[in-house]
Amino acid sequence: MDKYRKILGFLPRKFVQTRPAGGMVTNMKIILSGFHQEVNTFAPGVNGQEQYARAGSCWGSDMLHLAETFGKQNTGKDALSAHYKALKEAGAEIVAGGFMQAQAGAIIDQSVLSGYIEKLVAIVKENKDIDGVFLALHGAAQTTERDDPEGDIIEAVREAAGAGVVIAVSTDLHANVTDRMIKNADVICGYNTYPHVDIYETGTRAATLGLRMIADRRALHVSHVTIPMIVPASAYTTSTEPFVSLMRRGHELVESGELEDFSIYQMQPWLDVSVGGSSVVTVSKDIEKADKYAKELAAGLYAMRHEFESKLYEIDEIIRIAENNKSGKPVICNDFADSSNAGAAGDSVEVLERIIALESDIYGLIYMNDGPFVDKCFEVGVGKTICAPLGAFKSKKLYTPIQVEAKIKALYDGIMTISNGVKVNMGTSAVIQIRNTIVVVTHEHTMNGDPRLYRCFGYDPCDFDMVVVKACTSFRAFYGPLTDLIYPAATHGAASADLKALKFEKLSRDFYPFTDNDSYVPEIDARGYSDK
Repeated sequence: MDKYRKILGFLPRKFVQTRPAGGMVTNMKIILSGFHQEVNTFAPGVNGQEQYARAGSCWGSDMLHLAETFGKQNTGKDALSAHYKALKEAGAEIVAGGFMQAQAGAIIDQSVLSGYIEKLVAIVKENKDIDGVFLALHGAAQTTERDDPEGDIIEAVREAAGAGVVIAVSTDLHANVTDRMIKNADVICGYNTYPHVDIYETGTRAATLGLRMIADRRALHVSHVTIPMIVPASAYTTSTEPFVSLMRRGHELVESGELEDFSIYQMQPWLDVSVGGSSVVTVSKDIEKADKYAKELAAGLYAMRHEFESKLYEIDEIIRIAENNKSGKPVICNDFADSSNAGAAGDSVEVLERIIALESDIYGLIYMNDGPFVDKCFEVGVGKTICAPLGAFKSKKLYTPIQVEAKIKALYDGIMTISNGVKVNMGTSAVIQIRNTIVVVTHEHTMNGDPRLYRCFGYDPCDFDMVVVKACTSFRAFYGPLTDLIYPAATHGAASADLKALKFEKLSRDFYPFTDNDSYVPEIDARGYSDK
């Protein structure tokens, strides 16, 4: 992954556990746990136990095995694995606290969160002699009853563990980091890259700082600033201006010793919650420096809010570009509004509908979710022609299905080997052909920003004229090295770039882009638990 990290403009910094001034801590006992799902409030449906079971949630020895061997599409390893390795190298006894995960998607059934917290708290109470609880969270969850699930988790752990236990947390860059999370945790670290290629490094940062706090009796300070803004995740990367300069400033502060760590959060913009916002978290040995640089970085992020915009292309225009492309590289039609990574249902047929309407013979490659259509393909059989409605299986309020006549090329059980023996379960799946376009239809696809989604079905994106990718920005880490012909499409959906068009009901209307406040002055909202 280093070649992708170099593309992003910098290599994520490495953290090495150092011997504390007071001597090495031995016989540490740490509970390791995690809860990971990015929610899109505007996505249809509710995610329940089935979605979490499909993604491989586990407890006890199964969780420790997962932590030891976990493979994640962006880095080969996950933050949970990084926590685990750092604790192993420190000689800590690791207690399994359970790991719950699901593909980004709809709001979570409250029973999933309640069940996780109940089990985790019971484990904490059974282990009164623990030194820490280390958590691998996403940070942008929401349930049918709660707007701050991660705050609920951390607060419940704090109440069960008591004041003497260090809580260290890793999160996604798109987390909604709330005051409750900050006030109950000792340290929180977020990804420094988007596309996310430092997931493993972020877990290492959080674990290393947590271990330092145990050893140094919490001689680090955490400051948090909430920023009243959200911007589309498709509108920026950490490798391009203006965001790259702000990230480099943060890295310079760490390299110079002014800060021990920093995280700049661009909150998941399709999360409609009563308490939320983008934010900055800084960690320093000096509380005044933590405050100072948290305010500086927050002011810098808010100042560039108008620059987070993307040029969008009409679908017809992208199709014509692909039809006339002679470069030998595929054209990427980026349908980010239907991005499953951003929680959308992945069932839009907007692009396919335009290919049919234009009677285009472009050699195209598309994927989508539509379980009932797959079931009908199994009834009809391979090599036969199916005539049935396709698309808008879940997103009935956003899209309209289209009637298609397609050849069924292949049928799969959906348990696909991605690489290095790693398997994912997309449910029964079908590959169909409409005109000259190949469509992969699944019950629940995954890895939508990675060419391996197509390759596991036998199709290499490099062989096609136009490839549809339903992801916001993460896909650039994988498709960027293959082609520079990437065109964000002016499609609509649950992950739309037009945030003003979405029906936010809970999020404050004082936020940018709903309100543009030039007089905003960053202030410290909360400090870490260790500063109490």
